[in-house]
Amino acid sequence: MSNTPTASQGHPRGLMTLFFSEMWERFCYYGMRVLLTLYLVKSLMKGDAEASLMYGAYTALIYAAPVLGGKMADKYLGYRYAIMLGAILMAIGEFLILGGNETFLLLGMGALIVGNGYFKANISTIVGKLYTDDDPRRDSGFTIFYIGINIGALLATTVVAYVGETVSFKAGFALAGIGMLAGLLIFWLGRDNYSAAEGLDIQEAGKKKVMGLPLYQVISIASLLLIPLCYVLISQSSILAILLTILFFIVAYNLIKAGIAEGPMWRDRMIALVIFMIINVVFWAFFEQAGTSLTLFADRNIDREILGWTMPASMTQFFNPAFIILFGSIFSMMWLKLTEIGKNPSVPMKFALGILQLGLGFLVAKLAFEMGSSEIKVPLLTLVFLYMLHTTGELFLSPIGLSLVTKLSPKAMAGTAMGGWFLSFAIANFLGGQIASLTGSEGHSSDSEESFIESLFPEAPEYGEGDYTVFQALEEMGTENITKESWVELNSVANSSISQFDALNNWVVFRKAYEANISFDEWKNNNSTINTHNSVETWMNKDMWTALASDVKAIQDSDNAALEDENFEGNIIDLSTWGYFKNGFNELNAGTKNIQDVYAAHEQDTLKKGLKKYTGIFTNIGLLLIGFAILIALLSKPLNKLMHGVK
Repeated sequence: MSNTPTASQGHPRGLMTLFFSEMWERFCYYGMRVLLTLYLVKSLMKGDAEASLMYGAYTALIYAAPVLGGKMADKYLGYRYAIMLGAILMAIGEFLILGGNETFLLLGMGALIVGNGYFKANISTIVGKLYTDDDPRRDSGFTIFYIGINIGALLATTVVAYVGETVSFKAGFALAGIGMLAGLLIFWLGRDNYSAAEGLDIQEAGKKKVMGLPLYQVISIASLLLIPLCYVLISQSSILAILLTILFFIVAYNLIKAGIAEGPMWRDRMIALVIFMIINVVFWAFFEQAGTSLTLFADRNIDREILGWTMPASMTQFFNPAFIILFGSIFSMMWLKLTEIGKNPSVPMKFALGILQLGLGFLVAKLAFEMGSSEIKVPLLTLVFLYMLHTTGELFLSPIGLSLVTKLSPKAMAGTAMGGWFLSFAIANFLGGQIASLTGSEGHSSDSEESFIESLFPEAPEYGEGDYTVFQALEEMGTENITKESWVELNSVANSSISQFDALNNWVVFRKAYEANISFDEWKNNNSTINTHNSVETWMNKDMWTALASDVKAIQDSDNAALEDENFEGNIIDLSTWGYFKNGFNELNAGTKNIQDVYAAHEQDTLKKGLKKYTGIFTNIGLLLIGFAILIALLSKPLNKLMHGVK
């Protein structure tokens, strides 16, 4: 039998193996991403701005990593080893997050970034190598593979989102990690199905000995060292901003320089490509609000109740992959039909129309606010229509952009051009975090923390960033009578930072006052006596920590019992809820009014202000994008001229 593939033979068996491997990898990635912002805000008590910046830095690095991962596989590791290394690192990353504090989260994010770089960059390459260049099944094969990506995203934004918010964040992250292990197992067990693809095995250059070890092992060990680097870049986003800016100018310069060397036509095409990269940055910077500002908007100001069931806020992100699956094939057929009748828009016009729909999507929030009867919430349909327009905008721009890169760049520059295109996604995600940081509430951190730390350890400025923990204090102090082991019994508060301790303490004092329904002034007086750390000794008083741990557990047990009671109709004010609504509460002048009544009025007022702020910002974003879309449309003819016939 001939080994040459034909259309009548169906698709290679390896396609289904890669389909399910990629599906579970996307389940892992989107599973972590769908919960990340809410986990930062609700569990780690970050403010909206800080959470958005961390999210943006993380997703930026996720898109940048495949550039390096692909090169390592091409030259040294081979595709199979690189993908398996990536899958293992991603699973480890998810399980590291279960450590439950910021350090474990950042290390887990680092492992996910490095692992994604190896996995994502190379599995698509194997799909391409299952077919010859002229194989008529090639496009269809990639379409099937793309469906796998979106099924994984859809499962993550439903199953993981639901488990993460209704069971626990840890359960959600663990489920995502298990999904990655399933993908790894499928990839390994089905290895014979894709064994005919070229470049699977470790390259000869990767087998050469360096310091007594094969180079591929040295690269694997070096990859682990990239995890703490990612840790630093996520926590110090200003450094990442500089790096991404420098990289963009280097890539743009090299592309245009290479185009000049190839002749006037290629020079113009490279200039056009750089312009499209900038347009791509604008689109995705606003599109990626889905994981940050739009999720927090859903959590606070969207009525998510459906026939008595309340949809978790993170689960609203499922609308995008659902619409992709629904509309993807329709758009493919639409482009073919429009081509047949000579009405297919030019590439610049498609980009303009994509951004126009993105802008209109944001305006849906304003329309719902103006038409709604509530001052604190808008209906769930707001997000349905918003995400529908965002998704149709994506389908006008995203597949077209990937195809455009290969058409505009000479073959010698195809790899660099594609790397530059993915770099534009990285920059967009970083900017998306910056934009989202403007939309939310203030943070949870204690104003006293930085001055407290600096007064104790003025020579250690690195501890003045709001994450100085008990264990770090023990190491700095060298205390003989207090050890890490003696704090284990304190469970979740054992290694808290000063700001986390103060936030917990503030919440406990409020909850006790709320349950007793004392007057507002009485609570205010009680509240003024907490958070009086004036020395290491007062902060490291274990009796104080033990009492706090006991109070936290008692309140949480009481809340859990209330939630299990079918007849319970009260208001559960957990730590994350208090973290959002406490802003401005202490500054009220409510006198002798009962604290429950004061809180209820303040909650309504906060939600009202929040809805007004979100819809105002989304309106400005929508109008800005519509203006940008009009500008692109006006410049479509000059852009088409630069493209020299590429369609």
